[in-house]
Amino acid sequence: MKITNDFSIGPYMTFDQSKELPIHSWFWYKEGFSPELVKWAIASEGKNKNDNAPVPERLLDPFCGVGTSLLAAKEKGMFAKGVDASDLAAFVSKTKTRNYSSRDIEMAKEFSASIFAESRPPAPLQWEFELFNPAAAFPKRNLNDIMFLRERIEYLEPGPRSLLLLALLSVLPQASLVIKDGGVLKISKEKSAMPLKDAFRRKVKRMVADLEAKNETNAPANPGQNAAPEPEVFLGDARAMGFPDDSEDIIVTSPPYLNNIDYSKIYGMELSLLAMSKAAAEEVRLRSVRSFIGRKMRVQEMPVEVGEIGERIPIIGTYFADMEGAIKEMHRVLCPGSCAYVNVSNSVIHETHVLVDEVFAEMALRIGFSDVEIVVGAERIADVKPQKVRTRESVVIMRK
Repeated sequence: MKITNDFSIGPYMTFDQSKELPIHSWFWYKEGFSPELVKWAIASEGKNKNDNAPVPERLLDPFCGVGTSLLAAKEKGMFAKGVDASDLAAFVSKTKTRNYSSRDIEMAKEFSASIFAESRPPAPLQWEFELFNPAAAFPKRNLNDIMFLRERIEYLEPGPRSLLLLALLSVLPQASLVIKDGGVLKISKEKSAMPLKDAFRRKVKRMVADLEAKNETNAPANPGQNAAPEPEVFLGDARAMGFPDDSEDIIVTSPPYLNNIDYSKIYGMELSLLAMSKAAAEEVRLRSVRSFIGRKMRVQEMPVEVGEIGERIPIIGTYFADMEGAIKEMHRVLCPGSCAYVNVSNSVIHETHVLVDEVFAEMALRIGFSDVEIVVGAERIADVKPQKVRTRESVVIMRK
């Protein structure tokens, strides 16, 4: 196991760059990363291959989140597959990586321009969220607009329906009285909520502009030429993906950090409105890696690399037990000689500094990867009483 530094990739390990990029910016996802990290991994894989080896053609992201890896692969003309435990993440990834026709775009524009001029019978839908009543989280007018739009969008064709539903979900934070404070949602009467119709129209306008610019730039020289292949997105479990052995050229992914944040709650409003089900969040938790306190904390068959801290702090043991399963599955589906690039962050849990990247590397070698390198991209200071701890974000490169 080798540890090297490449601080040039540090800025790629956050969502900051993505929030200004066409299509990537459609859904704000603080826990995401930049497509530049994917491009760096693909370029690194090409350099590390033998001269006669083909460049990667098939990319897999077992924790695809909001589709950064998949969209970056699509932009390079690669075939890509993604898996995520969250219905919301899978929906966002599919919507961002879909090929849209001119008709899809025009229908979305027309809907946004005319929908609020229609008469409004009461929406028949009921929206329930596990943490609080949505009626307390939105000004009444905004809530009425949300329910009206949610019901009407369902009647559209698949392309515009996906676009407009994503636009609606993405503006919920702006139109609400909810503040995302670390790993907690709070209702604040002091917050100014943007009018829903203004936020929705602005979002649709931005999304349409991105697609029109993309379609104009990428218009095929020959009318019969195929568009870039749409990535395949699956709702599922990274520990049991079901793909064939030795089928993927490269894996680029960022699993949930060991940070005690339940993403099914942080993005619970969006998830519950998408699924129209109060139970959706719990269903996501059952498929998810246990990176937070709250579910099945008893440690069974804990990886040997974790040591005593896994028993002393059960969240650590369960996290690495789940990630061991994911790393085994990555090893199974990768082609021989290919690499998994796994973006991770070391953590401080209950005043214990956990070297996540090193545990991942040690597990990977035991599982059967032939070589592992840790590339440190950023160092951060965790302000944990009674002291400050220097920790790091890294890419663990695991070669089969």
